[in-house]
This record gives sequence, structure tokens and C-alpha cells, in this order.
Amino acid sequence: MIMADFSDQLFQWQDKLFENEDGKLEFKGSVPSALWPGEGKPGLWMSSISRMGALYSLIAREEGIYIEERKQKGVEFEEDRDEEIELVIPPVSDYCTKVLDAKEQILARDLYWKAVCRDGDDQDNKVERLLIEASEKNPFVGEPRLVLAQVYLNARRYEEAEGEAEIGLRLILEWGSCWDKRMTWEGWISWGRVMLGKAKERDWPTSAWGIINLGLVK
Repeated sequence: MIMADFSDQLFQWQDKLFENEDGKLEFKGSVPSALWPGEGKPGLWMSSISRMGALYSLIAREEGIYIEERKQKGVEFEEDRDEEIELVIPPVSDYCTKVLDAKEQILARDLYWKAVCRDGDDQDNKVERLLIEASEKNPFVGEPRLVLAQVYLNARRYEEAEGEAEIGLRLILEWGSCWDKRMTWEGWISWGRVMLGKAKERDWPTSAWGIINLGLVK
């Protein structure tokens, strides 16, 4: 539940609140005057969650080994061990097998933020590089992929847009919550599906009205 709660609730404001500048989320600081909601940047919680996930994965694997060895000895069940509760490994962070470095997490977030805060068609090449690097440093979040998909759609690079939209959607669906909480999870999913559909159609609007009408029910 802690992993799900962190991914659903945390953003930059909590980093300010607990002075989480190093991205380790150890709750060492206390700034009760931190103003909500702040800038709205993605929070630095994913490194902590990846460590939790790796530990949980290890526990689940060890539990499976223990039960199998016990069954080989002819003991099918032990009381007071809650074995009826299945230890399900979530798909995030490559099924909890990878740990995201805290510093890489910060670099990825800052690269993403720099990209999405740029504006103007002349910036697309720079934005593309920023988003690619952000995804390389933190490959476990989908929002940089979806923004990159739009960059490719703007450039009519439909095959690349389709690939990024598919990966971005898969990652956000796996989390069941969004990393960039300026928009809702449902909003990110809807936008991603629209882009994926248009990429497959090899079509993208060339006007502001075309963009705003992408959600039009036909």
C-alpha cells in the first residue's frame, strides 16, 4: 500500500515539506511553511519506491522458495502464516527488479521539466534531446514518452510517435497513477490514446482548431 500511496499522492510539494533535495525521501527535514501546491513538478519519490519494490520482490521470491521446499518435504500448509494471501509483484520498475538511482531520478525530472517548459516550434530538436535523455535516466515513467510522442507527431514522424506513445501508455497504465500530476491519470491516458490512434492513422492536425477537436466525438 505504501508504494501505491506514494505514487498516487506525492509531488514536489512534499519534497519541499520534508527537504527531500537528495531524492532519497528519508523524511529528515521539516518545512511546515512550504506553500501548497508549489510549482507542481513531479516528486522525487520513485527511487524510494524502487528500493521498496526490490525488497518486496526479494521477500516474495524467498517465500516462494520456502513454500516449495516445505512441500517437497510433504508439508502442504502451515497455520498462522497467511499463505492464502498471494504476494503479487507489480509490473513497475521491471517487476520490481530494478532500483532507480536517486541522482538519476533528479536529473531525469529536471530534464523533463526543462523540456515541457519550453515553447515554440523552433525548439522541437532541443526538446526531443531533453526528453530522450530524461527517459534514459528514468525509464520507468511514461509522461516523457508521451510528450516525446507529440514532438514526433508535430514533425510527422509517425512511426517513432507510435512507438513512444505505446511505451508511455503502458508505463502509465502499469502505475495506475501519474508521475506528472498537473494532469489527472485519466487525462494522460486519454491524451496518450488519442496520439497513438493518430500515429497509427499517420495523421496529425495542422491547426489549433484541429488540435482542440481531437477529442471530438464523431
